[in-house]
Amino acid sequence: MSTRSSPNALRRLLLVRHGLPDYRGGHAGDLWPGPPLSPIGRIQAAQAAELIAPLEPLTVYASPLARTWQTAEIIARTLGQRPRAAPDLREWHRCESLHEVAVRLSRWLVAWLRSDEPCAVAVSHASPLLAVLRSALYLPHAKWHRTGQPNHLEVSSADRFEVSMASVFELTIERDRVAARCLFHPTPRVQHAVRGGHVVRLPRPVVGHGEATECVRPGLLHLVGGPS
Repeated sequence: MSTRSSPNALRRLLLVRHGLPDYRGGHAGDLWPGPPLSPIGRIQAAQAAELIAPLEPLTVYASPLARTWQTAEIIARTLGQRPRAAPDLREWHRCESLHEVAVRLSRWLVAWLRSDEPCAVAVSHASPLLAVLRSALYLPHAKWHRTGQPNHLEVSSADRFEVSMASVFELTIERDRVAARCLFHPTPRVQHAVRGGHVVRLPRPVVGHGEATECVRPGLLHLVGGPS
């Protein structure tokens, strides 16, 4: 079992996107409760849980929307835990600007960094997870999609992360170094879904080669005072 971390220890945050939703009920993705997980989404979440379990995270945080909460429940059950609601991990709401999304996700990340958990899971949505990655890595924030054009993804941002449904990214943070890498994409590998349709493995450039996508930047713990 993992123990609480010392102030200078490496920290690990596992970022998980929800599994494939079931949009047949007509639920809007950014409004409560949103669509639930589809049967495929539950299978994807179970795959992510199997990957995460050996890393022994202390807590599973989740957006309170149905698809993220159900994904978190599957992961937490594998760990013998219950998920904890984290409202700042919620989906990008249609009334928010990208800047506002970045601010609330940075706020959540800083709060977690000030805790003493050596490893935790954050189950959220594509845009919020990209906001966490970009804030931690000092990368520019940019939209990852075009409204009404699900087959086209923006690639203007420097990170080029493909956050597929139920994918797992590892953010490791030390006092003088922060790194992010993709640990896992489930099968089937689905990037985007709407009204029951989905796009599989869109041609999105990534940093590096293969599944071990990684980006390394200078440290950020000095900006938040480190764990307290």
